[in-house]
Amino acid sequence: MKSLRLHVVMMILVICALAAGQVYLSHVRVGISQKVAEAKVAQGQVQREVQNLKLEVASITRPDTLRRLAREKLGMFSPTPMQVVQP
Repeated sequence: MKSLRLHVVMMILVICALAAGQVYLSHVRVGISQKVAEAKVAQGQVQREVQNLKLEVASITRPDTLRRLAREKLGMFSPTPMQVVQP
């Protein structure tokens, strides 16, 4: 009789431990899902920023823009014919 009672108690403890494990794993799963969602939002923001930077690079590297920036920011001008050395 004592052995049967011990087995029942052990079974109940095992069932409770498994149930607690399921609750814990469910909690972990929800936390991971939230982190994945946050990472996807951040990824979207980074992709938009990369696209904007690509557009900016394309705009800045246009020859007319480079000439204007060289003139305005660096004080550079196209050479006159007298400044060009012929080989």
